Amino acid sequence: MKKFRVSQLVVILSLVILVLLVAGCQSPESQSVSNGEIAEPQGNQVEDNNQVSESSDEPESTEAEGGSGADLLIVAQQQWETSAHANAFVVDPEGNNNSCAQCHAPMNWMPTIDDIPESCLACKFELETPPPFISENEWFHIPCLVCHEENKKEIIQPEITWLEIPALEEYASVETPTELCLKCHDTDNVAEHGMVIVGGDHKDMQCTECHLPHSTEATCVSGDCHPSVFTADDQTPGHDEIHQDVSCAACHDSAGWEVGPDEESGNWTTYSPWSHEIKIGEADSVIETGLVPFTSHEIVLEAKCDRCHFSQNQWGLTENVETP
Repeated sequence: MKKFRVSQLVVILSLVILVLLVAGCQSPESQSVSNGEIAEPQGNQVEDNNQVSESSDEPESTEAEGGSGADLLIVAQQQWETSAHANAFVVDPEGNNNSCAQCHAPMNWMPTIDDIPESCLACKFELETPPPFISENEWFHIPCLVCHEENKKEIIQPEITWLEIPALEEYASVETPTELCLKCHDTDNVAEHGMVIVGGDHKDMQCTECHLPHSTEATCVSGDCHPSVFTADDQTPGHDEIHQDVSCAACHDSAGWEVGPDEESGNWTTYSPWSHEIKIGEADSVIETGLVPFTSHEIVLEAKCDRCHFSQNQWGLTENVETP
């Protein structure tokens, strides 16, 4: 009898334990949440998953995945391919171009001992004389990496910076687009190169407010700057068919540069003065000077017609110009 009761107790305890185990294995969705709210049925979650699965065939947000950045990179690359930065191969009158490469192809440029900072000379290392000429098929021009760094995945980053030491892939920070541009476009003491001096009414403007950063193109009538110029509503003297080959700078330059037609294009433009010091020995030097057709960056609203229309001018232009 006692054995039977013990057996009953064992069976009852086993059933209780089994019930508890079954209850513990039920999904949390079928139980009450600890805060008293009822969890949603599992079926709703399956429906949500199906919705995600169905929408996964649709293009995801480009911004979320960085697609917009990828699209902008493609556009920037296309613009660059048509720019002067993508076609920067040059050769100087002596048939050399390594010194030119410092700006025209920084990743090709090889410094001479004269280009090394004095602090580096303390190491007393030897620097071989670089080849004076770099062939066009080896010329890297001015690629993205001159102004932008790559991340670890070799993706170009949008922030601007300056590839200061290409051989070491060492970059230097820049505060503004103009500071970056002037790393190369500061042409002081460079022969036959125009000077970029932003002044006049544009003195507080950044380069990229006029020049598209990747195509480098600039026009006064682009964007919201001067949209009505040379339109049917433009009644400004000089903004007419007779002056269609005259650049804006030729009339609106405030630097006092000489003006005339460019021999190659025929368009009237400003001529930038340049000077270049050539060292002769350790103490003596010779200064070369000249003029080169180059768009003035010192622009004002006022235009002085008599800079071209003066007595006995060499172009045969009328001396007197009637203005309102």
